[in-house]
Amino acid sequence: MTATLGFVGLGAMGGRMARRLLDAGYALCGYNRTAAKAADLVRAGMTLTGSPREVAERADIVFTMVTDDTALEAVTRPPEGLLAGWRPGAILVEISVIAVAGDGTRQKPARQKPARRK
Repeated sequence: MTATLGFVGLGAMGGRMARRLLDAGYALCGYNRTAAKAADLVRAGMTLTGSPREVAERADIVFTMVTDDTALEAVTRPPEGLLAGWRPGAILVEISVIAVAGDGTRQKPARQKPARRK
């Protein structure tokens, strides 16, 4: 079984990474705040979703590549963020350039929605 991949943040860097995943033959769904910027990826086979939550509901592995901490908060928090649609066993690959949260505040919401470990 091939994993379905998801990508949130399809700007200059994220869009290029998503395109490589499509070119490699992966099933990909994605979300971008400005949907028009994802038009080339949709033409290449990506399924555009209406929210980060929908990406989490569909994908086995989710990549996030957003501009900053504020954008990461916006795409992860309920009601339409990734955590609202997160499935047990899914994997998050966070590749944005963000600050280090040494106080654990970034990890706290993810811990509140436990994932099943194999």
